[in-house]
Amino acid sequence: MSGEPSPGFFTDLVRELGALCTARRTGTLFIATTDNQSARIGLRDGEIVSLVFRNRRGLETIEPMRRITGGRSSFSDTVVDRGGPGDLPATADLLALLAGRTLAPLPAKPVAAPVDPPSPPPRGAAAPAPQLAKVQAAIEAELTEFVGPIAPLLCREHLARATAAGPPLDVAALVDSIAREIGDRAKADRFRQQTLSRLR
Repeated sequence: MSGEPSPGFFTDLVRELGALCTARRTGTLFIATTDNQSARIGLRDGEIVSLVFRNRRGLETIEPMRRITGGRSSFSDTVVDRGGPGDLPATADLLALLAGRTLAPLPAKPVAAPVDPPSPPPRGAAAPAPQLAKVQAAIEAELTEFVGPIAPLLCREHLARATAAGPPLDVAALVDSIAREIGDRAKADRFRQQTLSRLR
């Protein structure tokens, strides 16, 4: 097994995480890997406060995370992982470890997070209008019951596709496309019914 970080997806993920830290964001970066595993990185005011990958927490997640070869990620400022900053090394050190760099022994003081230019927002991911925000909140709330914490990621991904197609937003088609992600016909039907009723 190579100690080198996975190219492409993971490199971009670390770059995005660095940009979130630089922007002093608070929330959780959710990651769903192509091999159906999940990870999350909690931020508070730009500091990494938690690392979770499958059943691992803290520093023991670094090596498995570095082996991620592909997947999807989404940042949610409405979900904040618990964790104290004292549980982990400084954010700059964590970013270096995730990027595959070794740490210099005994740093004198915490080093600021690397300054990477923020990633441009995905197409269609502009700040939602009040109606769009209402649709997104309703879908995320209902979807969480069926798929758990990955709901914001799936919702944003489908919402970005739907808004990229241009107005008007076909809410029923959006809900239907998200329902297909559930994988269980009865649950998908229940999700459709609950979501559309909530949006009326």
